[in-house]
Amino acid sequence: MSGLRERSRDFARELLLRLADTGFLGYRHVLEGDQGFSTVYAQTILADPSELPSFSRDVRLVSHAYRSSSIPDYPCIEAWALVDGKTRGQASAYRRIQFHTIRKQLKKREQPLAGAYAVFPHLTSHFGHWVGDQLGAFLWYSRQLQSLPDPPRLLAIAPSPDWATFLTELCPKDSLVLMTPQQYLEVNWVLERAMLLPRMSPWQNLSLLRDCLSASMPSFDASFSESGRPERIFLCSRRQERILNLDAVAGLFRDHGYVVLDPTSITPHQLLLRLRQASTLWCEQGSMVMNALLARDRPYRLLELDPLHSSCYPRGLQMLGGGIYNSFHLGLITPFFCQPAIHSDRLNRELHPYQRQLVVDLAALEQELIREVRGS
Repeated sequence: MSGLRERSRDFARELLLRLADTGFLGYRHVLEGDQGFSTVYAQTILADPSELPSFSRDVRLVSHAYRSSSIPDYPCIEAWALVDGKTRGQASAYRRIQFHTIRKQLKKREQPLAGAYAVFPHLTSHFGHWVGDQLGAFLWYSRQLQSLPDPPRLLAIAPSPDWATFLTELCPKDSLVLMTPQQYLEVNWVLERAMLLPRMSPWQNLSLLRDCLSASMPSFDASFSESGRPERIFLCSRRQERILNLDAVAGLFRDHGYVVLDPTSITPHQLLLRLRQASTLWCEQGSMVMNALLARDRPYRLLELDPLHSSCYPRGLQMLGGGIYNSFHLGLITPFFCQPAIHSDRLNRELHPYQRQLVVDLAALEQELIREVRGS
C-alpha cells in the first residue's frame, strides 16, 4: 500500500513539473546543455570563461537546506539564481526534486541587495560539490572581473569559516561578497544589477582550480614527522557512520607510523601542504577525497566500496554523486576495496556507493601497510 502511495506522489510531482514546463505556473526549472545521464557532466566548456556576460536586472537568489552539516552554525545549503522565472539545473536525474524544493522557497521574504554583483546560476556550501563545481570558478572570475572599469563583486559562499578565510586570501582584495549559508537561507535576495556568470563543467573548474592553487601554494620537500621520517597520513573524518570499525582501522594505521588526520582540525592551507608533502596518503571515500584532489600530484590510496556492491547503483548517478571528481584523479588513485557494513540489495540500489558505511578487512589492510613500508 505504501508503495502505491509513493508511486501516486511521484506521478503527481512529475505532472506538476511538466505543467510548469509549459510556463503555466510562472516558474520553471530548466536544464543547461545536453542532459542525458552519462553526459550530464560532459567535459565540454559551457561558455568561454574569458568572455564576461552583460548585466541583468531583478535576479533573485532562492536558497534551501541541502543535506546535513558537521560544522556548527554553518548549514549545508544550495542557492539558485532565478532569472525571468527560471532557475537552471545541470542534471536531469535531479530536476524534479530540485524544482519542487526551490518552488517551496519562492514565497520566502525578499530583501534587495543594492550595487553590482556577479553570481553563478547555482551555489552550494556542500564541501564536495563546492570544491568540484565552484572553487576554481570563484578563483578565476574573481580575477577576470577586475579587468572591468567598474567591476562587480562576486557573490560567494564557503563550506566552513576556515574555507571562507582560505577563499578570501586567494582572491583579489574586495572582489568577493562572501555571505554565510545562514544569510542565504534567511531571505531571497533580490539583485538589482547582476552579471549571471556561466556554469563551468567540473573538469574545467578543477583544472582552473589546480592552476590557481599551484601559483599560490609554495613547493616543499617531503614533510617530516616528529621522528624525522617522511610523514604518512590517513585522512578521515573520524565518523563511524563512514567506517564501522573505525577505531580499529585508525589504531592499525597508528601502529604502522601513520598520522590519523581529521581535515577540520587544521586550517585548509596547512592541510593542503601536509597532503602534498606526505610520502604516503590513505583517504576514506566521499567528499573527504576532494582535499587530496586539491593538493596531491602523487599516487594515494582510497578506501572504497567493492565493485560487486557499487555496480548495483546506476552508473550515471554514481558520476553525478562524485564519480566525476574522482575520475579527474583516476591515474593517481589506487582503491582498497571494502565490504559494506550492511549487506542489502535495497541499499545497493538506493544509496550512492560513497554514502555506504564500510567495514575494513584489517588483516588485508595490515598486509598492504607492511608492503608499503618494505617498498619505501
